[in-house]
Amino acid sequence: MKKFIFTMLSILIFGFDGVSQNYSVATTTKTFKDSRRSNRSVATKIYYPVSTVTTQPNVTFPVIVLGHGFVMGSDAYQNFYNNLVPRGYIVVFVNSEGSVFANHDAYSKDLAFMVGAIQAENTNSNSVLKGKVANKTALLGHSMGGGAATVAASLTEVETLVTFAPAKLRFNTLTPASNVTEDALVFSGTSDGVTPPSENHLPIYNSLGSACKYFISITGGAHCYFANPNSACDFGERTSSNNIQITREQQHQTTFKFLNSWLDYKLKGDLEAKQLFDNDLTASVGINYQNGCDQNITNNSLSKQQLEITLFPNPTTTNVTIKTTELESFEKAEFYNEYGQLLLTSKKDQVDVSTLQSGQYIVKIYTKNSVSSKRMIIQKSK
Repeated sequence: MKKFIFTMLSILIFGFDGVSQNYSVATTTKTFKDSRRSNRSVATKIYYPVSTVTTQPNVTFPVIVLGHGFVMGSDAYQNFYNNLVPRGYIVVFVNSEGSVFANHDAYSKDLAFMVGAIQAENTNSNSVLKGKVANKTALLGHSMGGGAATVAASLTEVETLVTFAPAKLRFNTLTPASNVTEDALVFSGTSDGVTPPSENHLPIYNSLGSACKYFISITGGAHCYFANPNSACDFGERTSSNNIQITREQQHQTTFKFLNSWLDYKLKGDLEAKQLFDNDLTASVGINYQNGCDQNITNNSLSKQQLEITLFPNPTTTNVTIKTTELESFEKAEFYNEYGQLLLTSKKDQVDVSTLQSGQYIVKIYTKNSVSSKRMIIQKSK
């Protein structure tokens, strides 16, 4: 009886369905325009839940923005759509840089842009997502997309970052990683020769500024086995990876066992899912893990306080005020540009930002108990 009441309260409080409800998978394509980058086109394929129950009340679904690996198309990630969408998630596959000449910087910004663009679809009367988009988003990425998702998480606000065999990009990936404050989960395979863990996954994980982060290493796991078969990725795997000890299906099973409970916790507020995640970490065979999660920082009451930290006015022109709570007493703020460069530090909660140019910035706010990351926009008249 207590479990039933808890479940019902969770649904009422967080406004999400899909914890136990199965949905069918619908899909559509759309190209978005980023006005901040000269109307750059960002191509997407969107997979979303559809209920076949006619009496189903209107519900909203959390969003997953998914970044792909090098020259890997949407078909390679069908395992993600088939697993996540029926569980009540919208999955947005960002396919703007699929060529061999992929622009890593542009792709990172495409992923960050799509976080806000999909939220706007909720009120777009011409969108199939109208009224379906919950205000919680996760950034996911595999290989190149994992590195790009990491950079994107330093440029925008999401609930969590999850990467699978993340690759260092063609520019400094570790500095932006240090500006990520969202809770993070990094998956790795010990037999990955495409992006060797010691050279890619671990440096990215270690650089993350997240107060709560986990590294899950699948014993004998491969690079490409996080996705479905793909000719380009599998060719690279055959020529570089050795001693793969498990099947693709087994790697999928291990991955989604942890991913499902993590996302249900982060995006649906399911505390039982977090307990399942913790239990599986300690009980599962075939993995090793690192727990970089400070439970004192990630408890629910403190997270609620962190949500109350605000910047105003935002957008701004010359000045910004940082509002915290008594529990989150202000200590200092750091202002970073979109490339992760520290431009300004202030120990005052009223900051003169007139020296900064028009554009988007990430503000890391240090308080007595935590570090929060907020996005700030400066708009100056021309």
